[in-house]
Amino acid sequence: MEATFSDDRILQMMSRMATHQQLAFGAACCERMLPNYQTFMREVGWGDVAPLREALDTVWVACESGCVAHAQLRKMLSICEECAPNSEDFTSIYTSSAQDAVFAICSLLDFVLDGDVARVVSAARFSIDSVDLIVQEREAMDPRDPLRERKILEHPLMQQELLRQRRDLEGASHIAPGDRTALLAFRTRVQRESNLVASS
Repeated sequence: MEATFSDDRILQMMSRMATHQQLAFGAACCERMLPNYQTFMREVGWGDVAPLREALDTVWVACESGCVAHAQLRKMLSICEECAPNSEDFTSIYTSSAQDAVFAICSLLDFVLDGDVARVVSAARFSIDSVDLIVQEREAMDPRDPLRERKILEHPLMQQELLRQRRDLEGASHIAPGDRTALLAFRTRVQRESNLVASS
């Protein structure tokens, strides 16, 4: 069984990785979250995934080239922030997951701007938080249950995301600078995944 998510452990592992590898790991987490935003949009009829998709595509470009204009990133960041739904306006169980997707992508844009690797860890944490809440909602968990945290950890969706994050940390760490083939293979795989859908 995969261990509970730890910000410190992820940060320590990422400290041994190059910037493009750190960014690739964060982008992988975000790719699995983007379908959650789309699910939210379909359910409530509000939102715009296009700016988020464009921002994430730009992050992948930064993984490959290492350079994106900061003015462009700041503009994207501002537009993406406006895509986050207000939790007081919607009752969908996917509202928080949609917010998490926006916040995670914005964290990666911030990372490209300032190089603070803690922002990539935050993106991974947002992905875990999305799974945590959806598991509680779907399983109608009692917040007073002393075993609740253990049940969340053991749930197949949480174990799946934790396993994928460990896999992606390992995979990203082997992507050499400028290796477009390896980066494309890595990106293609994670774009087929969603952190709220069990793998078949």
